[in-house]
Amino acid sequence: MLFNSVEFAIFLPVVAIVYFIIEAKAKSHTASNVWLVFVSYFYYMYADARYGLLLAAVTLVSYGSGYLLRYVVHETRMRKKLLILTVVLLIGTLFFFKYAGFLSSLIAKDKALQIILPVGISFYIFQSLTYVFEIYQGKTEAAVSFISYTAFASFFPVLLSGPIEKSSHLLPQFEEEHHFDYERIRHGLIRLSYGYFLKLVIASRIAIAVDLIYDNYMDVTGYQLLLATCLYSVQIFCDFASYSTIAIGTAEILGFKLTENFTQPFFTDSCATFWRHWHITLNNWFKDYVYIPLGGNRKGTLRKYLNIFIVFTLSGMWHGADITYILWGMISGLFQIMEALIAPLRAHFPRRLKVFFTFMLFTFSMFLFRSDDIAQAEIIIGKVFTQFEISSILTTSPFELGLGVFNMLYLIAGMIVLIIYDVINERTGDAASYIAAKKTPVRWAVYYLFVVMILGSASIGAQQFIYFKF
Repeated sequence: MLFNSVEFAIFLPVVAIVYFIIEAKAKSHTASNVWLVFVSYFYYMYADARYGLLLAAVTLVSYGSGYLLRYVVHETRMRKKLLILTVVLLIGTLFFFKYAGFLSSLIAKDKALQIILPVGISFYIFQSLTYVFEIYQGKTEAAVSFISYTAFASFFPVLLSGPIEKSSHLLPQFEEEHHFDYERIRHGLIRLSYGYFLKLVIASRIAIAVDLIYDNYMDVTGYQLLLATCLYSVQIFCDFASYSTIAIGTAEILGFKLTENFTQPFFTDSCATFWRHWHITLNNWFKDYVYIPLGGNRKGTLRKYLNIFIVFTLSGMWHGADITYILWGMISGLFQIMEALIAPLRAHFPRRLKVFFTFMLFTFSMFLFRSDDIAQAEIIIGKVFTQFEISSILTTSPFELGLGVFNMLYLIAGMIVLIIYDVINERTGDAASYIAAKKTPVRWAVYYLFVVMILGSASIGAQQFIYFKF
């Protein structure tokens, strides 16, 4: 069930209304958590009922491991062995679904395993592992009940594409009261609306232009490929940030507070800062459970650079079973290392120039991320550097990118709104609260703008979110 579907437009109000009724009537949170578990499994199994079995298995393993670590196994060596076993089971499951088909194709292409990748598996396995890690480290208590933990492990707003929540942050919220609150729901609806705006008005339109150029990459110029890849950088930001924003808004309507996943990454002036503003919860996961355990920056400069490289390589592997993703991760890590090496030189650059370079380095990595395979990536990168015809800059009209005049103007208007919203967010920390605090005419003008632009994008269709395939 897509966030940007008619089914979800019916699903969410029903879920919220019943949830608030149960919260008001029930004497404990068990009944409302049971409702959340039911609707979350319905949401996840809507496309394929088999997905629910895997989610339940991951939930049982992580809950059981957490229970044993907290209440049963106290000897240090045995606790470590139990932790390793849990990690092997869960990461092994993720590795099987992501890489078994890829590895078998390398051995025998004609007999490669055809394995369906369950949507969201990378996200809910990592979230379940945070529970085990935090109990092992003594950072959180075990779940009050299995129902509470199951509600945490399957919470539908974050289930398919995050944010990847730490158990110490989200799990206790399933034991708190969440009643109907107009101000909170209004704030959540603004976040929800802005998420739909990012997806329908901007990301879905840019996708048309990017797909047109990439589908015809042999017949276009290097400039057009660079233009498409710059657009793709904006597309993937708007697409993924839209999912995270809708998830945060949806959870807030129900009374839950999720972690911000994006905070104006294209305003940053270094690769290191960029990754602290992009897919924040995944990068924090790798920092807490890979980078720091490897030694972080505590064992010298060379070891720090090696740890950065390892983390980004693993991040590439997390994204998918393809050499393009692995190389994307490795290159992203190398960019950060190179940037650190030339830090004294970069210190003399104007900030705007550093922001531009940061965006272009990210865009360069997107050549690999967007390409279907390494052969296509090689051709595209080669054309950008060898067939960059200056004349094509003058002859390539923005109205010839598959959108037409109306949709291109619509996209430009959407980009202006995006920039204004992000500037407000950068300065205030919360653009939704800024809008909600405005006088009624201004506030409703903004609401009207979002609704009209979203409804005007209905003809684009309900496209799947990019990160669903991860």
